[in-house]
Amino acid sequence: MKYRADIDGLRALAVLPVIAYHLGVTGIPGGFTGVDIFFVISGYLICGIIYQSAMKGEFSYLEFYKRRCLRILPPLFVVLIATLLFGYHNLLPAQFTELGNSAIATTLFSSNIFFWQQTGYFAGPAELKPLLHTWSLAVEEQFYILFPIVLLFAVRWFRHRVTQVMLAIIAVSFLLSVVGVLKKPDFTFYMLPTRAWELAIGGLIAVSTLETRMAAVRQEIRHLMSLAGLALILFGFFWLSTSKPFPSWNALWPCLGSFLLILAGREAIVNRILALKPVVYIGMISYCLYLWHWPLIVYSKMFLNMNEGMRDLLVLTMTFGLAIASRYIIEIPFRYKLSNLNPVAVSAFSVVGLVLIASATLYKSHVSNESGKFSDQALAVAKFSQYRNTDEYFYQFRLGKCFIDGNSEAKGHYDRDFCLKTSATEKNYLLVGDSHGAHLWRALSLAAGESVNLMQATSAGCKPVSHQSINNKCTELMDYVYQQWLPNHKVDGIIISARWLPEDIAPLKATLEALKKVTNNITVMGPTIEYAEALPDLLAYQENGRKDLVSSSINRNIKGIDLRMQQAVAEEKVGYISVYNIMCPNDVCHALASNGQPSAFDYGHFTLSGANDVARQAIVTMHHNKFL
Repeated sequence: MKYRADIDGLRALAVLPVIAYHLGVTGIPGGFTGVDIFFVISGYLICGIIYQSAMKGEFSYLEFYKRRCLRILPPLFVVLIATLLFGYHNLLPAQFTELGNSAIATTLFSSNIFFWQQTGYFAGPAELKPLLHTWSLAVEEQFYILFPIVLLFAVRWFRHRVTQVMLAIIAVSFLLSVVGVLKKPDFTFYMLPTRAWELAIGGLIAVSTLETRMAAVRQEIRHLMSLAGLALILFGFFWLSTSKPFPSWNALWPCLGSFLLILAGREAIVNRILALKPVVYIGMISYCLYLWHWPLIVYSKMFLNMNEGMRDLLVLTMTFGLAIASRYIIEIPFRYKLSNLNPVAVSAFSVVGLVLIASATLYKSHVSNESGKFSDQALAVAKFSQYRNTDEYFYQFRLGKCFIDGNSEAKGHYDRDFCLKTSATEKNYLLVGDSHGAHLWRALSLAAGESVNLMQATSAGCKPVSHQSINNKCTELMDYVYQQWLPNHKVDGIIISARWLPEDIAPLKATLEALKKVTNNITVMGPTIEYAEALPDLLAYQENGRKDLVSSSINRNIKGIDLRMQQAVAEEKVGYISVYNIMCPNDVCHALASNGQPSAFDYGHFTLSGANDVARQAIVTMHHNKFL
């Protein structure tokens, strides 16, 4: 295929919004769709290479994979090694083990599968996974492995209908994406079958006669096509967000935009701008920019305690510096100067490199996994970050029975008969909530005493309000509780607890109005304190010398949300308990429970010890307010 500078410019248009989005730049909530532009570009280029060689009878698997290995693997190896070395010397053992697992998955071209399995409420925060961004590389690598087989088969048996084969792939994959985003959203986001249509859209240009036909199209039409393509891409950047279903229909904006830009040709008005040398240069280093930016962002958030703006500027500078260095020291020597090497030798060296990195990672993260510079006390505290794997966690939350993950892909079903069983001899109260309600149930039940039967209706995946804008297992539970169960069962009081955000206040007020038809005895539990990382990890790092790390990692927006919640609930004339004030009297937050254990096991979910401290004070207030 002839080189097109505007395609490199399109890479720049893809990578810069991704970096901006990951840095948290406001105003570009759909910056993550730059990845979808990369998919279209890859589909166009790779399908073009395969198709043209196949039609001439010159395609060689070994030569194809040699070029892919020389292009992709050397920079990836360097970033993997650098990320692992830094992690080995700075991360806690459990964190490095998880990093090692993701690195092994990356070397096996399966990190999209690995991170798909790590999604959902029960996984750690995605923004603290240094190799999370490699999921998209895995999708492309799987495409490189499978698509030559598909395309060669099509050329062999459907030589004059390759375009129709490509259209069929697009249709089937897109249908899977549309259905999958409703049924299995995490799978749909990460996996090749539901992403293949994005790559195939680019491939459609390469295998069809569309580019040839464009020669007869007037230049003015091409200009309009390129402008429309840019408008679609920009619309995706500024209108889309993580709150909208994706990929599905919403991925059409970046994909169709990229399709139109590529099809418009290098002489179209937008493509000429994309072909400007500074833009092209950014596109030429875009792969290295993408590789370096995310580990730098993650590690900077974890280890650089400095002004956010200065930190982001430092990350951006290092990202470009390392990408430029990687381009000249690694990418160009391997990709161009070694292009004449025997493909068998390149393949063999690639396999050896992958095996060595995977083996070393496996050994260091699972076999030796030394505690390094961390003291015994720090390691003891850090173990609470694995609290979800303990019996106490299941005792506290009643996971899989009275607390479920609302994700449609998650296992477990809410046990209505057990969790909503009323008592004939005790007062019946109902706790409705998300995970920030579930973490309080056991402690509230114990503190309330034997005269109170505290029922539990809790699920991650939605807020405990009466009207829902989404549909999953969580919303089904909330609809059942509010629309069916409560109108037909007498309760002495209702407690509502959740991870409240400002946008939840209006739906909560509407819910309280509706609940007054059932009972006026209602108490709302306010938002709890949150941290930038898992509290046990912060405590461990602080124990090892990072002074004031815990206090500097507190989300200071919670206090403002708590005050707004308190005012809104007071307007509804129902009870309110400020969990923030219990945890942070006089704005001094307690990271440790009264027994010396961490009060939370992640960014803000209480351990049972932390929940007990909150519940004891909450129950006193409930008695004072005559709620109990």
